[in-house]
Amino acid sequence: MRDYTLSREKIAALEKFHRSLRDKRQADRVKAVIALPKGWSAAQIAEILLFDEKTSRHHFEREKKCGLQALLDDNYFGAEPKLDERNMCQLEGYLEEHILLYSGTWH
Repeated sequence: MRDYTLSREKIAALEKFHRSLRDKRQADRVKAVIALPKGWSAAQIAEILLFDEKTSRHHFEREKKCGLQALLDDNYFGAEPKLDERNMCQLEGYLEEHILLYSGTWH
């Protein structure tokens, strides 16, 4: 079994930091780090925060090894686009021609 202990001071600092966050995903990562040493299982955390058990444990280990900034960093870049440049131009033209550019009252 892994050691998910943190000092009371560290947990208090994480809770204070959590309250300052505006990014939901960052806040969820910090919650996972706080919850494990409080006795929550990785499965419970995953169910509440809507990610898998492995992710719950990963966030704790990442913060412990690399610090809070590493936990907050988001290195997600998304998938490669499926449309090439020509298709994007065609789509933009279609949308400009067929989509209303304002929202008004419908009669």
